[in-house]
Amino acid sequence: MKKLLCNVAVVIAAILGVVSCENDLSPIGADLLGEDPAGVIKEAVFDVKTYSVPVNPVQTSNFSSFPFGTYDDPIYGESTYEFVSQINLNSPNPDIGNNTELIDVRLEIPYYSTITGVDEDGTNYLLDSIYGNEPLKLEMYRSNYFLSSFDVGDLSDRAIYYSNFKTTIENNLGELLYTLDGFTPSSEEIRISAVVDGVPTEEILERQTPRLRETLTPDNVSLERWKEILFNLDTSNGDIVSPRSELANNSLFQNYFRGLYFKVASVTGNGNLIHFNLNQASIIVTIQSDSDIIDVDDIDEDGDTTDFIANPESQIVIGFNGNKVGLIDNQIDPTVLTEIQNSNDPVNGAENIYLKGGPGALAVVELFGQATNAIDGEAPALSQVIANDWLINDAYIEFYVDQSKFPSGFPGSKEPERILIYDYETNRLLSDFVLSSSTDALNNNLNHLGRLERIDPDDGLSSGVKYKIRLTQHLNNIIAGNNPNNRLAIVVSQNVSLFGNSSVLNTVSPNADMEFIPIGAAISHEGTILHGNLAQGSAGEFIEKRPRLTIRYSETN
Repeated sequence: MKKLLCNVAVVIAAILGVVSCENDLSPIGADLLGEDPAGVIKEAVFDVKTYSVPVNPVQTSNFSSFPFGTYDDPIYGESTYEFVSQINLNSPNPDIGNNTELIDVRLEIPYYSTITGVDEDGTNYLLDSIYGNEPLKLEMYRSNYFLSSFDVGDLSDRAIYYSNFKTTIENNLGELLYTLDGFTPSSEEIRISAVVDGVPTEEILERQTPRLRETLTPDNVSLERWKEILFNLDTSNGDIVSPRSELANNSLFQNYFRGLYFKVASVTGNGNLIHFNLNQASIIVTIQSDSDIIDVDDIDEDGDTTDFIANPESQIVIGFNGNKVGLIDNQIDPTVLTEIQNSNDPVNGAENIYLKGGPGALAVVELFGQATNAIDGEAPALSQVIANDWLINDAYIEFYVDQSKFPSGFPGSKEPERILIYDYETNRLLSDFVLSSSTDALNNNLNHLGRLERIDPDDGLSSGVKYKIRLTQHLNNIIAGNNPNNRLAIVVSQNVSLFGNSSVLNTVSPNADMEFIPIGAAISHEGTILHGNLAQGSAGEFIEKRPRLTIRYSETN
């Protein structure tokens, strides 16, 4: 056995020696690129063509969260975000008992927040996805437009609603149900106190995460209107008799009460923008009847689940789980809009490239130049790289921010922290993107999609310098023939971890071939301006900031 093992070891060593000799790294191309201290890793730099493409209205009916409010971009102008949502009964056909009174109608829409600590006063939170701190006026209307789940032209397809749907909603506007002046999201924990004889006590019954929590019935007039909306009333005295027949099931209810439209009515200063968690939003209707009920849930906490509760309060919960549409109005500065259109030059590229979330702008990136080979459609530079059989160790593009385009005093906090690159032809992420279960949107996929590098790395208010996008595996796949050298696109994204695409409404040029953009770009509100491949400047100042593809490679015999 020992002799056999020795013989096997010798054979394996011989094989490894042959393989090692066949794959010795050699500094081929050193005469072109210069000697490398290690004599192994080489570097080549290629120009890339970049140009802007305006983005038409985008699909918003697939958003996972819904922005509401206003955002004032110092470059692009003001954007307004509103939404309309179907509502439905959590428990249709409610049993309301006898001699029922309507006590309260309350709206609750949670914000996205994270816990930062707990002290003697309760839990402390930090709001996610909030921009600005000045108040605005919120109005909630009843919508008379039915948001169908299916395409009216083809009932086998789901309906798609776009960001420019506001005119349709305004043309089908119902009654104003609620107004909130001075709306500014708060990060305070919601603490619900016990009430004795109509007076709140110090006893805390419930704690909730930060949210918009408002009573919709501040006076008897509005309380009476909600009674009319939800219940059949005795015509002689206005008392509640029974639930309306439309509450029997959600199909009837959604056709009767077609939705709620949340509108920004006015803004103080720059207002604020917050993302609402509509998946957990609700309208809670509290009623009280004189029908005693068995306390099966031990509501009175006396340990007895067989006793009766007199004059019990109960709730009808109405959720926001139906179809929803985000309404986005980007009032892009006319001068900037002209610059975006002028930078849409697929032949030569552009001096600057413009990125703006939602119905704004993205940039197309073309690697290795124009394809001139009619046989295989490859650019000469790419053909040479493939012929050289390079092993790509690292490949990246640096996109420099053109701060000269920003107005004086532009706050670095308004520069997008992340940008996303993807295949413009297939709308797929590149193979360098790593699937992750991490919920840290700000720091996900940093090796592939670097965060904005700032003048002061420790100061989020300092000006941005550049983004570094790494596409090593993507280049290796092209060289191996696994991927075509398609056009790429870059977009702003508040969350590069969001998966999926939003459709683009293709009604006009020059983006008639743009069918989708990443959903993270559709929902983003920020914007920036980067140097393009035609960037000019004295003494090469801007020329050095043109985007270039840098490849660090090895060659094997």
